[in-house]
Amino acid sequence: MSRGSWPLLTALAARCCKWVTAWRSPVLLSVGAQDVSVPPAAAAGGSGLLGMRRGPRASVVIIQDGRLLMMQRIKQGKEYFVLPGGTIKAGETPAMACVRETREETGLSIWLAEQLCTLEHKGRIEHVFLASKFRGTLRLGGPELARMTPDNQYHLLWLDYAQLQQVKLRPKNLLVHCREWLWPVDE
Repeated sequence: MSRGSWPLLTALAARCCKWVTAWRSPVLLSVGAQDVSVPPAAAAGGSGLLGMRRGPRASVVIIQDGRLLMMQRIKQGKEYFVLPGGTIKAGETPAMACVRETREETGLSIWLAEQLCTLEHKGRIEHVFLASKFRGTLRLGGPELARMTPDNQYHLLWLDYAQLQQVKLRPKNLLVHCREWLWPVDE
């Protein structure tokens, strides 16, 4: 083994250590065995699964005081709302991506309870998880903050079910699930 290969091996060992640490995380273990790592072609988009332009997405349901945390998007004059989350990177499970994206976008650390459902919007798959608890200070961050312009806006808002009925949600079938998540169960 040549001396020049040591930096590469050191970097690989550091990555493996991060993956093992993430894999043993109680947050990720709480999701269960249904998570499967996303193949690089699918995470990268392009000619991945079903010819999607973007890879699958992971998102989170965070509920506080009967309200759901949503990301308001105003893009080129069009307004819509999505759950916090984002694209699953190569080698990540949907749960890992959900935790990472939530921390980047909202500043919140989350603990996942379970995967609630899988949605689809224009050929893009979205894995939706429930946060059993969260902590931190809610603030916009990550690439969303860096890309913020008057024509491309991101805002974090808490919305109750009545408010969710008045806004445009993406994916469109999200409202059906919001009702289930936010309405109290009849006893």
